Amino acid sequence: MAKMVAEQMAKIQTRLADTLRTLPAIIGEEAVNFSLQAFDQQAWSGDVQQAWKKRKNPTKWGKADETDRALLVKTGKLKRSVRITRILNDRVRIGAGGSDVPYARVHNFGFRGKVNQKVNTFTRRMKNGKVQNVKAHDRTIHQNIPKRQFIGSEKDSQYLRARIRRACIAELKKVMK
Repeated sequence: MAKMVAEQMAKIQTRLADTLRTLPAIIGEEAVNFSLQAFDQQAWSGDVQQAWKKRKNPTKWGKADETDRALLVKTGKLKRSVRITRILNDRVRIGAGGSDVPYARVHNFGFRGKVNQKVNTFTRRMKNGKVQNVKAHDRTIHQNIPKRQFIGSEKDSQYLRARIRRACIAELKKVMK
């Protein structure tokens, strides 16, 4: 009888060790899915739901109307870049692509400041129908990009903490079966 109990405990201990090794990846997937959900909801679910600020009316400057397009999604590159970037024994890190999506940080945290732009030579068509050639030049513009958070930690969101807790409990229940 004691031998049978010891064998069962050894099996549970082995399954528990295996689960603990895979838990960071499971938690990372929960965090990635939570971040992708922010793109669908157009809001960050922190301790309070924070809707993303709507885009300004592009037709004011004569551009095509993009009011029906989702915020932060034009080509989908930013959304696809949200993934697990590092898994350690006791933590997992997710990020938005790093160097392949340099604007991810700006959109996640917002930005206000001056930016130097290099403008290439181009042709401008005037309202009166005339064509004007513009030479290449540098200019400084002031940008104000609102914060549209889509990545954060469990410290930033009670909803993410709850999802991680549920995922961990579900995995530990599987071990105990």
